[in-house]
Amino acid sequence: MKMLHLDIETFPHLGYHWGLFKQNIALNQIVQTGKTASWAAKWHGKKKVMYAGLDTHSEGDMIAEIWDLLDETDVVCHYNGTRFDMPTLNKEFLKFDMPPPSPYQQIDLLQTAKKQFRLASNKLDFVSKYL
Repeated sequence: MKMLHLDIETFPHLGYHWGLFKQNIALNQIVQTGKTASWAAKWHGKKKVMYAGLDTHSEGDMIAEIWDLLDETDVVCHYNGTRFDMPTLNKEFLKFDMPPPSPYQQIDLLQTAKKQFRLASNKLDFVSKYL
């Protein structure tokens, strides 16, 4: 079984708006939608950390590399990846006309922390310091 540990970083949406408090941003105010800035991944049991970002790759090459890794894995381990990282990457695959990678299972350590422990916070920084 191949397990991939994965994290992504993203850019926010950019838009024009008139205020800072209780704003309802209309679609025509969005100038640029957010996108993946970078990813880092590591095969379980291996030391090498793989990385691709817009500072080292074109956007298409960066997304193609993570698609190749996901297509090869059986299990992806992440923190809040079920709700954020994987849907974000799926959006990127769609953007570049890529099919979904081969099916894989997900281990979301945020969900594990919420179910197994009653910590003061489930933020990754707090959980990692606590552990």
